[in-house]
Amino acid sequence: MLSVVDTLNSIEQAGYGLRDDEDKMTRIVEAASDELASLQTEQSTLFRSLAKVRLDSLQQEQAVGGLDMAERKAMAAVEAQKAQLAALAEQLDQLGADLQSARAERAEREAHVADVVSSIRDLESQTESRMAEDVVWQAQDAKAAGAEARMLAAEEKALQSEQDCEEKSKPYLADKLFVYLWQRGYGTSKYAAGGLVRMGDDYVARVVKYEPARQNYFTLTEIPKRLREHADRLKIELEEEEAKLAALERATLEADGIASKETALTEAEQALKATEDQILALEDELKTRSEDRADLLADHPDSALSKALSDLAQSLQRQELRTLLHDALDTPTSEDDQIVMRLQSIEKAIVKKKQEVDKARQTAMDIARKRAELERSANDFRREGYNRRGGGFANDQLIGDVIGGILKGALSSRELRDALRSGYRQGPGAGRRTRRGGVHDTLGGTMGGHWGGTFGGSRGGGFKTGGGF
Repeated sequence: MLSVVDTLNSIEQAGYGLRDDEDKMTRIVEAASDELASLQTEQSTLFRSLAKVRLDSLQQEQAVGGLDMAERKAMAAVEAQKAQLAALAEQLDQLGADLQSARAERAEREAHVADVVSSIRDLESQTESRMAEDVVWQAQDAKAAGAEARMLAAEEKALQSEQDCEEKSKPYLADKLFVYLWQRGYGTSKYAAGGLVRMGDDYVARVVKYEPARQNYFTLTEIPKRLREHADRLKIELEEEEAKLAALERATLEADGIASKETALTEAEQALKATEDQILALEDELKTRSEDRADLLADHPDSALSKALSDLAQSLQRQELRTLLHDALDTPTSEDDQIVMRLQSIEKAIVKKKQEVDKARQTAMDIARKRAELERSANDFRREGYNRRGGGFANDQLIGDVIGGILKGALSSRELRDALRSGYRQGPGAGRRTRRGGVHDTLGGTMGGHWGGTFGGSRGGGFKTGGGF
């Protein structure tokens, strides 16, 4: 069985690995984008050089004037993007370091909470062992046990009587004339008819022999009511005896120093909550900055860089420059040939680099999607409280397969959540029934959401505290 700590570590480590891969792929996108911009800049420079070789001064001004402006805009946009990416990279590095530190602190505080809970359980166990031999506790436990036995017996009788009443009432309720007189309260002080109606009802009552039937039906329906009232009284009596037992156990626990441990647990839980809030804030900030970086690297048509590169591309496609290229191919000048050959090489390289950028960008997006699934799984893990309840997962092989499926992009956090829920097994001493008024009620505000009913006992199993044991 895989422990909750190891399971959470497996999920988080897989997520951390994907974040590293995402950072590497993002750097590849940045580098490829820079290379693409450099190629396009070199392309514009070569076109300008070709224009200088082939044209006179007037033609030169017409051919390269617009190109220089487009080139300057493109280079300025590239430098601006580099500066923004560098600033974001610095922020992301700092956020990553802060997040790593906060997660380490959370692990320490989770361990501290577990230690405090363990000390509370140890104290309860010691108190249980000693108090089980106490004659005062034994007497009160016997009273509670007796009250419970009487309540259960009365409850059983009440239920049986209610079932008998339901069955035996059917013939009466099937007689419409009987039901008519019963509902009017005939034969009782509730009956208020007079004159002809009373005469008619008297006749009907004689025909159906209503009076003996009424008495029998009244007795039949009244007995379950009385038995239910008796069972309810015994239930209240049981609650009173159990409250006395719980108060006795609670007083002993307090005398043994449980209050200080509960206070320590409350403080430990609050400190853990503060760290978790800090981590959530850092993760949100990291996500926002990562999205900002992705937006900068994305090929948005409205971005400053895309517009500048688009203007540059349009300048490169001007008819005059294409004419220069065509003319250069028809001349024997070696300088022209060298420029043309390099332009042809660059054109192929630009197409290839664009494909490389698109592929790397898509890969980064896929990795980011997988990372988000694993981070969502880690958050779900903590939200469910597995890391605080202890225990482990019996289906460790399935969990590993699901994590692997998420890494491959075939599965999502939903499948991992289902696998965790189906395979979770609580640790020793967990999940027993508790009483009211003891240590568990005191810890309800701090432990209720994380530790559930982990200390409870059950009647018939010996020592029971008011929610403590």
